[in-house]
Amino acid sequence: MGQPLLPWQRYQADVSLEVDAAGVFVYATSVTTVQRQAGKTTLDLAGAIQNCLMGPRRRAWYTAQSGQHATEKFLEMAELWESSAIRALGPNVRRSNGSAALAFERGSKFRPFAPVEGALDGKQSDRTSLDEFWYWTSAQYAVLRQSFSPTQTTRRMVTGQRPQTHIWSTEGTVESTALNALLDELRGDNADPTIAFFDWGLRDDDDPDDLDTVYARHPGAGYLFNREDLDGFRAQFADSPGEFARAYGNRRTGATERVIPAEPWKHARWNEETPPAPGRVCFAAAVGVDGVDTTITATQLHGPGTLSAVVKDGWMEGSYGAMRKLQELHEKYPTAGFIIDPSGPSAALHDEAERAGIPLIPLKMGDVVGATQATFSGIINPSGPTWRYKPHDKLDAAAELATKRFAGDGTWLFGRRASVGSISALESANLGSYGIHHLPAIMAFQLG
Repeated sequence: MGQPLLPWQRYQADVSLEVDAAGVFVYATSVTTVQRQAGKTTLDLAGAIQNCLMGPRRRAWYTAQSGQHATEKFLEMAELWESSAIRALGPNVRRSNGSAALAFERGSKFRPFAPVEGALDGKQSDRTSLDEFWYWTSAQYAVLRQSFSPTQTTRRMVTGQRPQTHIWSTEGTVESTALNALLDELRGDNADPTIAFFDWGLRDDDDPDDLDTVYARHPGAGYLFNREDLDGFRAQFADSPGEFARAYGNRRTGATERVIPAEPWKHARWNEETPPAPGRVCFAAAVGVDGVDTTITATQLHGPGTLSAVVKDGWMEGSYGAMRKLQELHEKYPTAGFIIDPSGPSAALHDEAERAGIPLIPLKMGDVVGATQATFSGIINPSGPTWRYKPHDKLDAAAELATKRFAGDGTWLFGRRASVGSISALESANLGSYGIHHLPAIMAFQLG
């Protein structure tokens, strides 16, 4: 096609398309994480065309974060194909939305599809490409797999060749629960040896602000862009260094772009120099995105501000057991207040707690915004922190990963979906520091 493969593309193709002695693909699945501007679209197109030319009536499919994006990217591939010297092998290009396709000799086709339930019902697939995989949650991917996996079931018996799934992406955010779970597995000690895995990008100890290092780690550098171009790419992300590190360093955001500065957060840590005075407590609970975890914290007034801590056994995977823990706390501390966000991932827990008779402090979106501003101001207070916390690894991780989600008119909240990991511990402590100032009055009765 007039597009010589770059070294990384050649390596990826050599491995992912390896065949055994019988000429059958060794790998059923290939996973590639790589930076932007590396040439993954060209490589995927080449692989799809190769697959379509391997035999009669073969089927290759492509999708991305949405049906519209899949069609747009597919049409870019079609333009590249039409300008190639071998386009006579597939002269028929259809561009109509819903029926776009590259049609090849002997009835083979390469087509886009929407990543929705039932999109490939009744279809057959020899190669399925899932691009921009970081956009999908685990739940969305489960639905998508139900759509394309059955299309591959009988193909080996029909064609004599193993069907393949190719997953392509840059690193993502906390919303990328499908990709994050897959990468955690593939980067671990017990990775599935039947998956071909390619992981390009910055190393853990690399500085994403060092553009020379970013350039050196990028497999497209020197081939598709030069060092001066990288300066231009960085300028486009002047207000979001974390997003630049994700796009051009293939590193998850959050660890490189803190909303809460590291030093003020460190200074806000309570080191038990002054024990808190006895007083009422507000318990708060928050569920992480997609229900990945739940954190319950306790907050009380302390000096000029507040002190929050994760309660014993107050962090748990998922949300199972959270209700039981809240009931235990309510029985042990009957005068304490409780606060849970009635919207977002915590909505179901809020409803269950309300039905169980746990006294919940009313909370609206504006209250969460106000609590966030108060928490942030209390941490960075130049006269000394007034928002304090007891050390806990989940709180430290959440403070590092938290990003902003703007709520309009310059106000913002801790953005759970824009962060790269769960921030439920920070959300819980944030709500607790609001709730301690809004505890319901305790009614006293005198018998006589």
